[in-house]
Amino acid sequence: MTKHTYGFKIINGRCKIYVDGYVMFTFNQIDFKGYYSYKDDTLLYGIDIYLVDTTMEIYFKTKENWLGILKLLDENL
Repeated sequence: MTKHTYGFKIINGRCKIYVDGYVMFTFNQIDFKGYYSYKDDTLLYGIDIYLVDTTMEIYFKTKENWLGILKLLDENL
């Protein structure tokens, strides 16, 4: 099993989430409502990021990446 690296940066007001040095997703810091939630389904693992006027839904096929991103969000948001 490959071990992944995760990163979180804020650049010019954009929150950027990295996996293995690549941007996985990004959102505007001003639009972020200050909270997110997770979904634990049988085959898909999801995260909802609540933004002004919308919700960003992100899904993962592997539990490892899902838990890594949740840990990163918990530490930085």
